Amino acid sequence: MSTVRVRPARSDEAAILAEMANDLNDHVGVHGRPFTPERVRAAGFGPGAAFTPLVAELDGAVVGYVFFSPGYNTDVAARAMWLHDIFVAPAARGRGVGHSLMAAAAAEAVRIGCVSLEWGVHAANAGALEFYRRLGAVGAEVRIMGVTGERLRALAKACDGGRE
Repeated sequence: MSTVRVRPARSDEAAILAEMANDLNDHVGVHGRPFTPERVRAAGFGPGAAFTPLVAELDGAVVGYVFFSPGYNTDVAARAMWLHDIFVAPAARGRGVGHSLMAAAAAEAVRIGCVSLEWGVHAANAGALEFYRRLGAVGAEVRIMGVTGERLRALAKACDGGRE
């Protein structure tokens, strides 16, 4: 059996990360394939990166990734790590890749003083829900909401621009 190796992603792996992120969107029913290598490089690497990308390898091939970033949980008034995405290529599932990626994200959360590792999951993604249950994750009745595109710009225009 092959050993899973988790390591920081490199910017020259942006194309495979973009492909896998788009595959995840396809899997959960998100329309469109918005990830490009350029977007992944801009958001995941260098000063001001929006997330930390880790990859998992089996036999030297990248077969999965996790994107996460530190934040704050106001429910408990403490630092928390937010897991944006985790994906394992279908052929590599059931081989400990997902568990290794989650363990690496948890280790980083603990290292920087977070009290939790949190994420959202599509309600229809039964495989992911079962995987998270096996990890010991507990769910809460929370709905993630947001505004995008024109609605985001309209809301921003409502700001008076002044801050005290």
